Amino acid sequence: MSSLVKLVVALLPVSWGCSYVEIAYPDSGKTSYLIPRTMELWDLFNTTKYSIDAVPRGGGNKLGWLAPMNIFHFPPTYQPLKCPFEGMNEAGLTVSALYLAQSVYEQPEPGKRAIPVLELVPAILANCSTVDEAVKMLEAVNVVTERNPHFPDAVLKTATLHWAIADPSGRSIIVEYIQGQRMIHENTLRVMTNDPDIKWHWRNLNTRIHLSPSFPYQNEFMQVKADDEVGVVPRAMGHGYNLVGLPGDTTSPSRFIRLFYLRGYSMEAMPIKSFDDAVVLGTGLLNNVWIPFGPAAKDPRAGPSDGAEFTDYGVLKAPKEKVYLIRAYRNTQWRKVDLKRLDFSKGYTWPLEDGSLGIVDITDAGKITTPKQSEL
Repeated sequence: MSSLVKLVVALLPVSWGCSYVEIAYPDSGKTSYLIPRTMELWDLFNTTKYSIDAVPRGGGNKLGWLAPMNIFHFPPTYQPLKCPFEGMNEAGLTVSALYLAQSVYEQPEPGKRAIPVLELVPAILANCSTVDEAVKMLEAVNVVTERNPHFPDAVLKTATLHWAIADPSGRSIIVEYIQGQRMIHENTLRVMTNDPDIKWHWRNLNTRIHLSPSFPYQNEFMQVKADDEVGVVPRAMGHGYNLVGLPGDTTSPSRFIRLFYLRGYSMEAMPIKSFDDAVVLGTGLLNNVWIPFGPAAKDPRAGPSDGAEFTDYGVLKAPKEKVYLIRAYRNTQWRKVDLKRLDFSKGYTWPLEDGSLGIVDITDAGKITTPKQSEL
């Protein structure tokens, strides 16, 4: 590997800012879940591209699967590398990989298959139909950082991830590797972002216990009229004061808190009654953690390998319906792939960005409500 490639990939963060949340909705007397998720990265030397690929079953794949592909170009010696950090298979199993810098993976063991970090998402999607099967597979293999002909060594060394895995039954887990040990947690809170580890995020929710879903009347007992111009104080001067203290920055702890509390307050105020309701709320939650290009400052000490991070794409995925919705940074119109209608004996590809903004011109669709002046 050239010194330039070593420098580039050694400093490459896979993704600092991904967000993941699940929304429960009623489904034929049971509970199903919609999973909104964002993917954040920066455009490595203006060469990182994306596609949406359906990978067929066969050739070692028990199941076909669909995924947005990050396509990396590492000049000058490596061919373009396609890496899925997200996807759903034809059984409805979903996997989301998010950055976790503190990850330390397992060591290879005799008699056990070793799976490099960046190959875990496709390995699970191609071979597992349920969370239980994914757990059994993880118990039977070692997830490792090791040499692989398809990836530069330094990419594997810096590919530090943890994973959210869910299936149509509603079971959802988080898989982390801390100090070389596999940790599997039932994702009872159904929220996930990045560093620190998931238990830290759970405890950190307690630091925002002062937030409230209710209008702030609690200080009225000490109200005093200041004068005719100012009126009675203290009082709320508009809406939103119940959310004072809700963090608005793009850090992982802040995004975790926002997703948890905003989802909870929204569902309390307007209970989810259908899949469509879940899509509306999921879109709103993703909008709240969507990162435009520029505000998230790059690290100047990282040199040319770091850039301004932004939200490359967002997804809404429904394991029970086997429906996958995706939108890009420029074209934010949801586009749907129905996995039930795909023939997974074949492969397919779609562009993530289609060159448009997804804007629909409704000028000519307006209904006339008043007659022309000449008809009066």
